[in-house]
Amino acid sequence: MRGITWKTVALLLAVAALAVTIAACGDDDDDDGGGGDAGEQADAGADKVKTAIVLPCPTSDTWCKQGFDAAKKLEAAGAIDLEVTTNAPQDTAGVTRVLAQYAQGGTELLLAHSTYQDAVFDVAEQFPDVNIASFAFELKDNVAILEEPIYEGAYLAGMLAGGITESNTIGGSAGQDVPLCHAELEAFEAGAKRTNKQVKMIDAYIGDWNDAAKGKQATEAQIDQDADVVIACGGGPATGMAQAIKEADISGFGYVGNMDSQAPKNIVGSVIYNLDPYFEAAVEDVRNGSFRPAKRYEFGLADGGVDLQLNEGYSVKEIPADVMDQMEEVRAQIESGEFKVPYVDGT
Repeated sequence: MRGITWKTVALLLAVAALAVTIAACGDDDDDDGGGGDAGEQADAGADKVKTAIVLPCPTSDTWCKQGFDAAKKLEAAGAIDLEVTTNAPQDTAGVTRVLAQYAQGGTELLLAHSTYQDAVFDVAEQFPDVNIASFAFELKDNVAILEEPIYEGAYLAGMLAGGITESNTIGGSAGQDVPLCHAELEAFEAGAKRTNKQVKMIDAYIGDWNDAAKGKQATEAQIDQDADVVIACGGGPATGMAQAIKEADISGFGYVGNMDSQAPKNIVGSVIYNLDPYFEAAVEDVRNGSFRPAKRYEFGLADGGVDLQLNEGYSVKEIPADVMDQMEEVRAQIESGEFKVPYVDGT
């Protein structure tokens, strides 16, 4: 067995100092999430996986809400014992302390719900007994990757955008130029050009995942350049986009969760990222001992992990019937495997 390094000592001291803070954060369940049937949970108690989810934002944010809701469903079903941290630090040192506290406390499965790559790898090395599922870009023996085929839904959204736009200009804004967002915006553009070859796309990367004001400004700048259908990637950019399209009375698509309520007449539909199958698979693998070597979990449109949910209240423009038919035909082709949406991640 390896000797304890000074790096390990320093990390453990930092963990101990933060214990009280994390305990408080762990109780920060913004939603009550349900408790499931007590009898069922008691029967499953011996098999419960001790799980923690670390969220970079409040559960009112669509990105964090999707992860929180998926974890709470497993808790309600009696599959896991769950601890939650919301609004986790964004810097590597800060989130490392949060993750390490859970790892030291005997957590079996850590759901790191952001691109905490450096922190995840550090904690995975220091605590080799913990299993981590994350949005990191590289597999480790105890670090699995949760893939994000949101681009499949964005392609379908783009097809509708191509039929809706009158200016032939569409827009997309994102928190960072990472593969998830790059692929989403590329797919949105490609889908739009499938139904309207005259379309041009304006992209913006605002450098922040949570700043709705910057997201709104980015969308407003695209509207000033005649964009009349837009999409976003990231909680802040999506919230700001919804505000901008409501004020300008143009069309847009929600990100990750259902955003109809944020701009009821203006949201054409939302690209849904359903984390239920991801978390269920990871928990089951931990329970049956097959989590390692860690793998890539991917559930796309065909597997219930991604969807495009249309908003019945959308009323800014009428979606041409032939465009809707084309979109539904392509949806079926994606689900059957006949058509694969091009994945362009910018790397």
